[in-house]
Amino acid sequence: MSRALLIGVVLTVFFILAGGAGVGYAIWRIAPNLPSLPTDPHELGIRPGTEMYAASGERIYTFNQSRQWVRLEDISPHVVQALIATEDGHFYHHRGIDLLAIGGAVRDNLRKGSITRGGSTLTQQLVKRLFFSPEKTFTRKLSEALLALQLEAFFAASYPDTNAAGQPAYKNRLLELYLNEVFYGTNAYGIHDAAITFFDTTPDSLSLPRAALLIGQVNAPTKYNPLRHPQRATTRLQHVLDRMVASGFLDPATRREYAALRAEDLINPGYPPRNPVPYWVEAINAEIVRQWGSSALHYGSLKVYTTLDITMQEAAEEAVAKGMVELDERLGFKPYAEASMAERPAYVQGALVCLSPTGKVLAMVGGRDIFVSYYNRALTARRQPGSGFKPIAYLAALEAGEISPVTVFNDEPRTYIDNGKKWQPRNYGGRYLGQTIAAWALVRSANSTAIQISELVGPDRVVEIAHRLGFAGPIGAYKSIALGVAEVTVLEMAAAYGIFANYGLQVPPILIERIVDADGQQIFTHQPQIRQAIAPDLAAQMVHLLRQTVDRGTGHQVRKRGFARPAAGKTGTTNDNTDAWFTGFTPDLIASVWVGFDDRRTHKLVDTRGVQITGGSGAVPIWTDFMIAINEGRPEKDFDVPEAVMIYSVNPLTGEVSSEPNKDGVEPLSVALRRGERPN
Repeated sequence: MSRALLIGVVLTVFFILAGGAGVGYAIWRIAPNLPSLPTDPHELGIRPGTEMYAASGERIYTFNQSRQWVRLEDISPHVVQALIATEDGHFYHHRGIDLLAIGGAVRDNLRKGSITRGGSTLTQQLVKRLFFSPEKTFTRKLSEALLALQLEAFFAASYPDTNAAGQPAYKNRLLELYLNEVFYGTNAYGIHDAAITFFDTTPDSLSLPRAALLIGQVNAPTKYNPLRHPQRATTRLQHVLDRMVASGFLDPATRREYAALRAEDLINPGYPPRNPVPYWVEAINAEIVRQWGSSALHYGSLKVYTTLDITMQEAAEEAVAKGMVELDERLGFKPYAEASMAERPAYVQGALVCLSPTGKVLAMVGGRDIFVSYYNRALTARRQPGSGFKPIAYLAALEAGEISPVTVFNDEPRTYIDNGKKWQPRNYGGRYLGQTIAAWALVRSANSTAIQISELVGPDRVVEIAHRLGFAGPIGAYKSIALGVAEVTVLEMAAAYGIFANYGLQVPPILIERIVDADGQQIFTHQPQIRQAIAPDLAAQMVHLLRQTVDRGTGHQVRKRGFARPAAGKTGTTNDNTDAWFTGFTPDLIASVWVGFDDRRTHKLVDTRGVQITGGSGAVPIWTDFMIAINEGRPEKDFDVPEAVMIYSVNPLTGEVSSEPNKDGVEPLSVALRRGERPN
């Protein structure tokens, strides 16, 4: 033996021994901390879920739960065949881990330079589902492997017989447990839920292609969900069918019959989801994971008490649904119910958030169809608010003492230099007010005056007060800041306007009141964080300005559509016709509505006649329908006016005290002036 070969052999033996010692040491450290198996295998069955409750105490949803046990004998054999072929071809021949599969996975991953294949057995996947969070580390994988060996030994001792095919009987019990515990997507935990959710059928009636579609999802339930990603689900379906051929469960001739089969051909898109508040569930999930990590949801058995008002939620969903139907017709779309799953993402979308002055989210609609998109446009989507942001610029100027509501401006076309380029903001419809006071310019949503005001106070001051009001995203100190070029969320808009309704008090919005664990112990109780964001008299001044906007300005459709109670608010429409808003409030409720397209590059809010759909014509109808519905039977309240604020009737062009229409026939405007401010 040559010296080089001898050194190679010695080094190889050394590394093998060192690696073995390292693994042995890891096992020695990990083994004592592994979860304990129960004394009875039946205890690994149905698990309690995390329950969600409305503010009234009514249970509205349970998730992360296996609801109904199904015996393996009552599950279509196609399901078992698809599962073994796709996830663990050696299932009946290993005792918990498959060294050949692990070696093959290591080899393939090294070849491709990334982790594209796993070597976990069905037993390891089951252990992960039953005992561990989704964490991916060497220690976690080793723990799963050790516990998988224990679980197989435990089941082998509990079920020592063989089945009719001569295979160990305990293997079928593990399959039964797996199929009843695994997550299939869309809150379907267990084969019973999955069969009903996706096909409205029972597990024993699942056909070969439907079984293949379901099993294709267990690897990545969100990624391959056919209701959300039909193309990905189709690709995965075809992969499962190929694996079934390779494993001998499906003959090539039958396989060819399914070559053109799509996921959409198998599911029933019209089957109603059992989740009555899908965007709420997703939001609560995200909030719990954000605050306490994914393991908090993984183990279930929590009782989550939310701020949701069921009656208001139903009204919100009805108002958004009605508004979407009306917009579909105006935009020239065929009825949504007649559109295919592939066509629906192109339809107009809507979102709504309703808050109480105490910050509780009472109602929230994140979109028109969660099966098409889980994207929550109420909480997550950042869109330009257009003129809905003008009150922020006005507030900054009022607070700085740069203007009062009766400060006179000349609303006219003006040219500015921005980054070396000429820029001329235009008023909607090309109409300018000429000489006007600041209050009337806001009521009429004049862009030219808004730019003058933001320049007067400085864009930096507008940015500062926007952040003080709770806008968390990036806001640039641009000349155009008053026109709503910064992107915000619907929730942020509602919360910021809520500060006006709260006379300057900021109460951050919340979705969760408290959480109770499986032992009845309260593990979380919301503690309100209240602070004075702006002075009460300044907030009262803004309330009065926005009341005039509803009564006589761009929000006048609120009155025309029948909502007569005291209300304040502002419309918002982007210049590129992609977003339309209305954010408004009464003394005890704040709501913001957005409508637009997810893909703002290819779709515009322009109707079949070429007319722009604005905040007043697109969002106000939804807001008004919602407010009329939820205020029925509620006592009417008016806004308070602090002693430090005086109400005057003035000429909207000069700011002089007046009780008669001006020379152009414009009625006097009611303005609120703070102590020290006087009409002109």
